[in-house]
Amino acid sequence: YAYQYSYALSPAPMGRGERFIDLGDGTVMDLKTGLQWFVHSVGESWSGGTVYGSPDVFSAESAMIRLQYFNSSGHAGFRDWRIPSKRELKSLYARSLISFRRGLDESVFSRDYKAPYWTLHDNPWLYENRPRVVSLTTDNSSSDTDEPFGRLRWVRGPDPAMLVELLHQMSRECMNQRAFDKAMVHLESALKLAAEPGRVDPDNLMVIQRDLAVACFEARDHEAAEGWLLKVLAGKQEEYGHAHMEVFHTLVDLAALQKSTDRLPQARDTLLEAYELLGRLDEYDQAAQLGVLYDLLVLLIWSRDFARAEALMTEYVEGLGDEGFSHLPERTILMFLVLGLLRETMGHGDSAADLYRLFLRMAPPPLASAGDFKRVGD
Repeated sequence: YAYQYSYALSPAPMGRGERFIDLGDGTVMDLKTGLQWFVHSVGESWSGGTVYGSPDVFSAESAMIRLQYFNSSGHAGFRDWRIPSKRELKSLYARSLISFRRGLDESVFSRDYKAPYWTLHDNPWLYENRPRVVSLTTDNSSSDTDEPFGRLRWVRGPDPAMLVELLHQMSRECMNQRAFDKAMVHLESALKLAAEPGRVDPDNLMVIQRDLAVACFEARDHEAAEGWLLKVLAGKQEEYGHAHMEVFHTLVDLAALQKSTDRLPQARDTLLEAYELLGRLDEYDQAAQLGVLYDLLVLLIWSRDFARAEALMTEYVEGLGDEGFSHLPERTILMFLVLGLLRETMGHGDSAADLYRLFLRMAPPPLASAGDFKRVGD
């Protein structure tokens, strides 16, 4: 996943109902609204999860000046901080289960001491974006004095693209802790936010879908896992075309899932598609080709498709050339033995004998010391 907000590498849920995401820098992201809030008022400071100092109060003019000054340097790479609207600020206040009075969640935010805050009207075109003081504890506006004073709490957003990233990061942490059900909740929420075109890069969207497939697989929902992988496959084919290594990787993922769930005929067909795809590429990873070929041969022999297995091995061996033989890994040399056995099964014993000789020539000796009597180049 290509993250754009690298400062928040370890987001963690917090607050009542885990409504907020702690970004570890004195700000939180609201899962409900997609707004990023400072946990403290202007004048207070934050360090290591604790708020220090006392909030400052501002006139309307000084509030706007302070905002411009703050955005000149910004925070966490953002310079679009602003004064919240009354509706946005009010969304943070909830009734206490004990006193039934409205207040901030003090496990997340610094105390407000029933003080008024500056807000902007929800319709900036009607009210010219001028701030006014509201007291959200009592729901009474205070704008009838000649020069009201209030506190400030910065906000930015909503930023759904950032929220998608944070949800994905939290899902990865859940998966590391094997909390797959919780990871699926985060990933499904991220996908809903990412549904709007242009909001999330297509590659990032497919990373989320693949992670959701992994979480479903680990949670034993194999049908859902395969469904998400098929979405990834369709997305990559649309993004890159059908002959591309990204498509190959997803086909191998899909075959691995099918093998793990004992759907071997489907795995065989998927690996055949992946192997044939490599043949249409100008460059590819030869180790990946061999890995697919090994599994594919086993599945073909298991399904008694000896002719197809023999044809694939013959094609591979003939394509090696003299130089290729000298660099074969030990595991690959076994293909000569298997190919000989297949030809014996199919009634081609004469050609099988040549393969047995080739196997004996290419295979390393049982003991390293016996290599003294192995002719170089034979």
